[in-house]
Amino acid sequence: MEYRPVLRPLKTLLGSCSRAGQTRLQSTTRRTKKALKLPPHPSFLASAAEADHIIYNPRALRRTSTILPSSSSHPRTRGGKPSSQPFCASIPALEDKHQTPTPKYNVTREQVAEMRALRAADPMKWSVVRLAEKFECSNLFVMMCCKASAEHQAKERERKEAIKSSWGPIRTQAREDRKKRRTLLLRSEL
Repeated sequence: MEYRPVLRPLKTLLGSCSRAGQTRLQSTTRRTKKALKLPPHPSFLASAAEADHIIYNPRALRRTSTILPSSSSHPRTRGGKPSSQPFCASIPALEDKHQTPTPKYNVTREQVAEMRALRAADPMKWSVVRLAEKFECSNLFVMMCCKASAEHQAKERERKEAIKSSWGPIRTQAREDRKKRRTLLLRSEL
């Protein structure tokens, strides 16, 4: 018996399935991108005349008269000159926090005695800085007038040692380096 006539319908069935599997689709990223690549809309394209100019983009803090409309209430500055508007007078002047105030030589003997009494009574409450603020004199003057008790100095030493004991090697090294730099700076070697 011949089996070819029996297999012929199966061959046609299998052949059509194999051909269907070979049809190409946009299954790769490259083909998908290529199919979706559309030219940009003409409104997005800059003409040759527009491409050659410089865009004026000033800093946000500088409001020039070219940007502000005439009805604007913002202060105007021209040519980098400071504005002569009245609101400038209300802004406090910048103070250097490290600058020492000019000393006032206004402390009397009675005030020095009061300073010593306050410092002896409660050295934690009446620190050098607080006494200097109260009597309007320099910290150095307060330190010269009244010294803290030995107990208070011992407490402060213990407190500082407790803080230093929690430091690791990196922080300790950084503190030592800072001390070295400070001494070099004072000797004008840095």
